[in-house]
Amino acid sequence: MKQRFIRTIIVAGMATLPFSASAVDTDLKYGLSGSGEIGFTNNTGNTESTILYAGLKGKYVQPVYEIRSLIEAQYQSENSVQTQERYLLDVQGNRFYSRDRGYYSYVGARFEKSRFEFIDLDSIYSLGLGKDLYRTEQTKATGEIGIGYQITDYSSSTTEKDSDQLIGRLKIDLDHSFNDVTAFHQDLTLTTGYDQSKVESNTGLKFKIADQLKLSATYKYRYNSKPAAGIKDVDTQTILTLIYDF
Repeated sequence: MKQRFIRTIIVAGMATLPFSASAVDTDLKYGLSGSGEIGFTNNTGNTESTILYAGLKGKYVQPVYEIRSLIEAQYQSENSVQTQERYLLDVQGNRFYSRDRGYYSYVGARFEKSRFEFIDLDSIYSLGLGKDLYRTEQTKATGEIGIGYQITDYSSSTTEKDSDQLIGRLKIDLDHSFNDVTAFHQDLTLTTGYDQSKVESNTGLKFKIADQLKLSATYKYRYNSKPAAGIKDVDTQTILTLIYDF
């Protein structure tokens, strides 16, 4: 059942990619671009703590489609005891249907491993539709809605049983530039099924300090309606990072 559903998602997504000249936006810069992000905090004294965050975003743009990717790694320890180790890979392909790229279909895959949440691998495969909700020179808001399949494999360190479920997916992205130096970003993603629901929110400010260099302050919020036994359902983190655009 789940293998058949995953194949259906991939085939349906690939079917949306053929070229259509009517959808070309001639103002776009085509090709590969992205950014690397890293943050490190080391506190000593009554409490010793170390936090390391690294991220890599990539985007490959063509006239009527684009491919976006995100890789994240997080590590945290307190008083020489490791408390967090998490890895994330997210890939999504968008196929556009208008010259302003305001309406599109998408197919995506997301893989997450979190040692201290006892998750060996949480896989989500999804497809759906996206649309610009609001756009000006300074502000852009985008919404996505779709369906998918989630497979969660737990580690042997917990008694939780592996699970899989059909899910609905909703995502909102908001970007706003206050000026040439300061920008705001907010994204909110909800995935929900009969067995488990997850909410992930990223709220951040970016400050340009050089042509290709930015300073970022981000608040991350994650909610899991059914975590493994002994794990809290809410996880939050505030991260300061440097971003290099390429």
